Amino acid sequence: MLLSNAMNNLVNQKSKYMVIEGIVSVIINVLLFVLKYIVGVMSSSLSLIADAWHSLSDSISSIIIIFGGIYAKRPADKDHPFGHGRMELIASLVIGIMLIFIGYNFFYDAILNIRSKKMATFSNLSIIVMLVSIIIKELLAQYSFFLYRKFKLTSLYADAWHHRSDSITSIIILVGIFFAKSVWWIDSLLSIIVSIVILVSAYDVIRSSIKPLIGEYPSEELISQIKSIADRLNLDSDSLHHFHIHNYGCHCEITFHIRFDKNTTVYEAHKEVSIFEDILREELRLEATIHIESY
Repeated sequence: MLLSNAMNNLVNQKSKYMVIEGIVSVIINVLLFVLKYIVGVMSSSLSLIADAWHSLSDSISSIIIIFGGIYAKRPADKDHPFGHGRMELIASLVIGIMLIFIGYNFFYDAILNIRSKKMATFSNLSIIVMLVSIIIKELLAQYSFFLYRKFKLTSLYADAWHHRSDSITSIIILVGIFFAKSVWWIDSLLSIIVSIVILVSAYDVIRSSIKPLIGEYPSEELISQIKSIADRLNLDSDSLHHFHIHNYGCHCEITFHIRFDKNTTVYEAHKEVSIFEDILREELRLEATIHIESY
């Protein structure tokens, strides 16, 4: 069954905000990359350079989100009757894999710097750049979290944590800068911390992307919401069973069974189920297929 017009409109709306968030993120992160990288080179700081590449990886991931958003809004067709929404999940998975390589490389370089006793020399400009980065990246994270909560877009959740992790690492580096003169290995330690934050972010992003791709059971909260709507319609909510959910990124398909009294005609049962499906689509943004049983 091809997607309904209402669901297509929702997909287009979600894709639009994916692209907007991606463009804003790319512009800001490229600027932050340039600032951090220049200051990092000037101070011979591996942690600042690592944080610069962390910011650039945000922009790369945002480019992936832009293309994911553009591709995800392609209409359903004969070969893809549920649309192309899972491109958004695949985009998130690519982001996570990319973060693993970035985190590992800077962890390795930090170990080499400790062995060679290499230290960094920070300036007041380093402090200013870190403060600017903390504020801007947290604002970007809040914006991405807002869009995630509104549209339940996994890639924006991934990008939000990517922004948040960059903000956290900038805070860590800012604190470490004040100890740099007395502790020669502080820059290498900060770089290790940055790389660990990146790796943890990668794990979270990959896990949140893979779960819906391989399939998962609907949450108890969602089932409770569905049963609550059934109660409002005077349907037997206790008879609802055999739930299956299929996440297509920009929209979700859900199937389950419902029982009617054996004296209920097929016409009456179908009419009530159709109303049920419409409300699920409108209130929970679920495209539902409900199997009718009798008892």
